Amino acid sequence: MKALLFATVATFGATGDLSAGVAIVANPGSFGSIEKASLAEERVNWSDDDPADDIACTESFAAVELRDLLPKASNLLPSEIRLAAPAQMPAGGDVLLLATGDTNPFLKAIPEAARSDFVSEAAGSWRIKIFPQGDRTITVIKGRDRAGTLYGAYAYLEKLGMRFYGLGEQGTVCPAKPGPLPRQLDAAEKPSYLTRGFWAWEDRSDRLFSTWMARNRLNFWCTADKKNFYFNKKVGMKLTAGGHVIQFQCLNPQAEYPYRRARIAGDDAKPADPYAPSPQTTGDANQDGKLSYFEAHPEWFGLVGGKRSNKNNGDFGDNYCTSNADATTELVRNLVRECVAGTWRDADVLQFWMLDNGKWCQCEACQAQGSCTDRTLMVVDAALRGLAQARAQGLLKREVEISTLAYHETLPPPSKPLPAGFDYAHCSVTYFPIERCYVHPLADPACTEINRQLEEEYRGWTTGPGRCYTGSIFIGEYYNVSSLKSLPVLFPRIMAADIPWYYRHGARHFHYMHAPTRLWGVWTLNQYLMARLLWNVESDADALLDEYFARFYPTTSAATRAFYRELESATANCKAYKHYVGAGGNRWFLRNALQSSRGPLFPLDHLQYEPHHPLLNDGPDLVEIVAAIERARRHLDESLRTCRDAAEKARLGEDERRFAYGEAAIEFLHRMVRTAIRQRENDPVGATAEFALAERAAEKLERIVDLVQVASRDANAKNGLEAAGLDRAYKSFKQRYGTAAAAP
Repeated sequence: MKALLFATVATFGATGDLSAGVAIVANPGSFGSIEKASLAEERVNWSDDDPADDIACTESFAAVELRDLLPKASNLLPSEIRLAAPAQMPAGGDVLLLATGDTNPFLKAIPEAARSDFVSEAAGSWRIKIFPQGDRTITVIKGRDRAGTLYGAYAYLEKLGMRFYGLGEQGTVCPAKPGPLPRQLDAAEKPSYLTRGFWAWEDRSDRLFSTWMARNRLNFWCTADKKNFYFNKKVGMKLTAGGHVIQFQCLNPQAEYPYRRARIAGDDAKPADPYAPSPQTTGDANQDGKLSYFEAHPEWFGLVGGKRSNKNNGDFGDNYCTSNADATTELVRNLVRECVAGTWRDADVLQFWMLDNGKWCQCEACQAQGSCTDRTLMVVDAALRGLAQARAQGLLKREVEISTLAYHETLPPPSKPLPAGFDYAHCSVTYFPIERCYVHPLADPACTEINRQLEEEYRGWTTGPGRCYTGSIFIGEYYNVSSLKSLPVLFPRIMAADIPWYYRHGARHFHYMHAPTRLWGVWTLNQYLMARLLWNVESDADALLDEYFARFYPTTSAATRAFYRELESATANCKAYKHYVGAGGNRWFLRNALQSSRGPLFPLDHLQYEPHHPLLNDGPDLVEIVAAIERARRHLDESLRTCRDAAEKARLGEDERRFAYGEAAIEFLHRMVRTAIRQRENDPVGATAEFALAERAAEKLERIVDLVQVASRDANAKNGLEAAGLDRAYKSFKQRYGTAAAAP
């Protein structure tokens, strides 16, 4: 091996002495230099079938990241690090060879590293191995693909002690005592989950967020992020689009009919109509001079209550008639067009979802298709065939996957076999357990009231005997479900249990929606731990937490960890007190119960007002939640008082801002509940006193703005009071018990 390496130096010649430094060698391809290639993402065609420019850009970016971060991770000075294209092997100094497959010709002199099995075959895999050469080292960082090479570069920095816990400089931890580069190292990793990240559909992130995702090996975001689109492609993101809007985009009943029809002015330039005229057509019923899809073919749309429905306002409405072959053909034709050159031309994964809580066609033919799940998968099959045909015809130059959903009415697995030849290779089903609780892991046998039914349905998709669907499973979690409004909720215990469990039971893709992209505070721990567990489900979560608190909060580790522990306890029941949960076939909302005088205010074992600890379905009760928040405040105040590190103090300051929002939200909820209790007890004096305290908390919440505008539009709010989600109850109580009402 040494002989081969020295032969390489002789063959390629010397480039000057760098005995005291390190050269980072990467292949810039046709871009000329590594620096230029690393910034060339807007010149790369990310949608064609030629990966050469894609690889050169990402591999060169990995080299630049190493160059810029090595001085923080080691005792090297910036002047001791340089970039080099693989034209001549540097004569002296250590060398870092970056390679994506066979992109680096110097690997020919290292037969072990040149072999295809040097790196795992899984997408995103990497291997780092040091090969000694006299008094220097040749470190090979090789990826199975360009993302793997980038991940390998970040992994090398982590081996030196760097951690990318949070956003930007404040979220990055460097080794306390940087040392020399390692002389021995052989490490390799492949991802557990193949897809890891966040479901989003808006242009709402920034470069800090995208960089953090890449450094933590997350690879799933959205095409709508126009500001960072090219950067996201460069760092190996799978970009997604679609959602509940599929029908609105591809078969909108109000959209203009695109084909030529007799007696419709202006239709002459349209293509011939491929479909037989409808006997049910009403013509231009609204007299707007155009024919809509619904006017041309009312039979294409859902039969609801005995009438064909044109109700579709984007995410919501009535689903189309899935048994109508022409309607499905037209939907698929438009879907393919959008993927080739339209709205979804940059999508790697298309979310194919029927309408959110939509009504389904009640015609006999549709009902004969089977369950809502059966009907959805039949339409997905048609869409997959349409995309495959477009690829075969050369119209579609890239692979496009479809992910449909198991959600509400489609949570149960299919009851019928899928169509013959179903394209499992390009399809996944996303399991959305929106009605779950977070007091218990999904498979906890102690959660019979809420999670048991969801777990059983999940097993029906993944491990159940005789199941009809045998393809990939995506998990769509709800860590920041819309009603939470980015409260300071914590999930380390739940993540540590659920993410490996999902994996062991068939899931290979994972995201959650409404992810906050800035001003994280305590959300930093959620984001970091999720990323590490998705990458490697065998990770020791306790060890990760130990290191996190020791290194992110070095002078206040004990007090800050106690703060987090109390906050996690206080927010474990967040779905029950802030969103809703499914129990006994019904959805239970605390906010609705506050507005009613009928039935118990707290009907679930999971959440009572006073402490209540049944053998099963036990969760923190409201009095206990308030007490945990108070204890959390004391621990956080101790950390703020005793902190002796400037970076740590900034982190604690961000934690405190988001915690104070949650603190006010819990106080507001608590006082609203106590007002309702006094009202039910026919105690107007007590209700007035409690509501006065609710108003005081409401004033605090009303002043909070930026902290509730960090996620998607569905999870954002005008201010913290709107985010509390108790508008109707608050207005009602204010009329009866507010300051003005109480004055007489």
